[in-house]
Amino acid sequence: MNRRTALVSSLLLGGLVPTRLFGQSARSRRVARREDEPEAVAEAPDDGGDGAPVADFRGQPGHDWSEFDISRYTDLAHTESNPQTALVEWITRRTGMDVWHGDKVAVLCASRTRLLAYHNAKVREQVAEMVQRFTRSAADLMRVRVRLVVAADPSWRRYVIYSKLNPIKSGPQGQQVWTTSVQDAAFILAQMSINQSFRVLHDKTVTLVNGQTHTVKTYVTRDYIAGLQRAGGAGIGFQGGTGQLEEEVVLRLSPLLTYEGDSLEAAVDLQTNTVRALHRTRVLAPREVGPAEMTIDVPEVAETRLHKAFGGWPLNQTLLISAGVQPGILQTKSGIWNSLRLPPGNTELLAFVDLEVVNPPARTARARLRDRD
Repeated sequence: MNRRTALVSSLLLGGLVPTRLFGQSARSRRVARREDEPEAVAEAPDDGGDGAPVADFRGQPGHDWSEFDISRYTDLAHTESNPQTALVEWITRRTGMDVWHGDKVAVLCASRTRLLAYHNAKVREQVAEMVQRFTRSAADLMRVRVRLVVAADPSWRRYVIYSKLNPIKSGPQGQQVWTTSVQDAAFILAQMSINQSFRVLHDKTVTLVNGQTHTVKTYVTRDYIAGLQRAGGAGIGFQGGTGQLEEEVVLRLSPLLTYEGDSLEAAVDLQTNTVRALHRTRVLAPREVGPAEMTIDVPEVAETRLHKAFGGWPLNQTLLISAGVQPGILQTKSGIWNSLRLPPGNTELLAFVDLEVVNPPARTARARLRDRD
């Protein structure tokens, strides 16, 4: 026994050092809390190894758990990797986002097989109704046709069928949403065709699963002189640096059948980004060769957005959306379109959306109501 070992042994035998200090595990030392750290209310619950959440936190008065089997919906032929996200999005549209982020604990989560909700009875009833619209829908698949049209001006409203448009929504920058019959929508486009006063930007039909989101994007790029950059050659100094802007229209549409299957709710997110002009500005540039003044562009960009959810869209009618007047959007900025009679400043962006179910309902609405009861 060397001198150091003998000293430690004598201290232990003499009781100068408590032996419990040597019994502390590495884990207990790692979780030692500093005095300035807040004390945790409870440890995170163990999921048991299967990924299933466990209600191990402190309960809230009036709150309880509800669990829903959503495998029938998620087992459909989805193109999205996480189709259950659509249920969560539509539930929060129905209940509002604030009810899940209040002063009481609330839970809303979904996996590929089940959806869990922890809230009061009223909110869980709303969740149950929305889940049924996905798992017991009248039809699982829809055929959606989206046409984006730029009209030469708003004069199409002069047509005799304007009084037949049924307004259902308006937006913060003057956007408008209507429903109309398929025949009247075709008449509007026919009149535009006769007068050569419109241009089709997008026309495509896709098959969509009930409640999922279809995204349409069309854009053009605009080059401009964004600033100055040092040239590669010695003694040249600075040259104009080219940048690129995207002028675009993005439409995100999420239609959801009502439980009866005769009409839809729709979540619409229509964004436009228009490069209205490039303002040429002269600046002084540090150059060894050539003039000291150079020109750069300052973009003038306008952006609008319609982000709304609404109901009352009958299956046999066309949804017509006006994004308002978008000066010169997605067109040549110099002069008048060859195909239009009016200058770009009067152009209006329109979206025509038609939808039909692909597969007929397997049961009647009355039978589904009996199942729900």
